[in-house]
Amino acid sequence: MNPEALRQMLDAAITRLTGLNDAREAWAALFKTTEKVALKVNSISGQSTHVPLAMAVADRLQNAGIPAGQITIYDRYALELEQAHYTINQDGPGVRCYATDGAYEGNWKLGDSDIKLSRILLDCDALINLPLLKAAPGPGISFALKNHYGSFDRPSHFHGSEFEYAIPELNALAPIKDRTRLIIGSILTQETHRGADGYNIIGLKDTMLVGFDPVAMDTLGLKLASDELTAAGKDPTVNTVEATPWLKYGAKIGLGTDDLSKVSLVEEKVA
Repeated sequence: MNPEALRQMLDAAITRLTGLNDAREAWAALFKTTEKVALKVNSISGQSTHVPLAMAVADRLQNAGIPAGQITIYDRYALELEQAHYTINQDGPGVRCYATDGAYEGNWKLGDSDIKLSRILLDCDALINLPLLKAAPGPGISFALKNHYGSFDRPSHFHGSEFEYAIPELNALAPIKDRTRLIIGSILTQETHRGADGYNIIGLKDTMLVGFDPVAMDTLGLKLASDELTAAGKDPTVNTVEATPWLKYGAKIGLGTDDLSKVSLVEEKVA
């Protein structure tokens, strides 16, 4: 988790994504200096978005002219952030880092149910999704789309058969869809292993996926997870069976594509 290496990886990705040669200009093309930017990390069960990655993203935003005080790293509970080694900073100098901790607002629909969204999410102008790739019983995988189960007030009510519509429809809500500028998926863990929560954390050594399309990101994440599980002698069939319906539904409602033949995947190696 060398900070300079992470910054180089992020700059290499952002220039390829935007087609701009200068990394600072590329970041500035996506985020205005007047905007408040929220970074949604995953800090559940000790298997978290790596702190150095989140801080490297915050660093690149600052390098593009966004003041540190306009950048907020968040998840659902402060206790989980602290257990993941994030330093809580709600109103001090520097990059903000704090949790929703019950501060939900609004009146949105998810299926036939009323839900509220994180006040931190609603208060930002732009959003960067920073998920961790996991092979997960239930949804099949947890990556970009599932990461926002930490952005609303009733995630426990939308498991099991509800995944098929709930994961895509949550991400299709305007406060999430319209604010999301970038997805930076972590596969930085050195090797795939089983976490304390029963999820398999997918590790491809110093690898991240960066893009704009959450459905494409998750479809590729499912393939990578399946390949890793197969290499470890495990059968990934159930993961594919569980994840495919909500990926297809996400594509159907216009969140992105689940057809990898339509995805331009560019590998950029940083020495």
